Amino acid sequence: MGRKPGFSDDKIYAIVKALYENPEGLWIRKLAEKTNLHPSTVTSYINNILSDLIDDTSLGSEKPILRVIKLKPYVIERLGEGMSITKILKMVSVIKNI
Repeated sequence: MGRKPGFSDDKIYAIVKALYENPEGLWIRKLAEKTNLHPSTVTSYINNILSDLIDDTSLGSEKPILRVIKLKPYVIERLGEGMSITKILKMVSVIKNI
């Protein structure tokens, strides 16, 4: 049977929650540890579905030595106002397509 194709809402929620609780940012391995996800899974979500919601600071040129991820300020504000991550993702998608 295998897993369902696409991104898991539970994994998206876990990553965003961990980043919301750590507004100064987390490096990928620490984020993976806090979410109980594999670092490659976290990286995949950060590089794809969550890319428009995060600020990514990387040290190193071709292959980053350290990659610190944090939510963009407007995402933190919207979450603080009670907006769901699903609505934020939809809002960003609409704005991106304008």
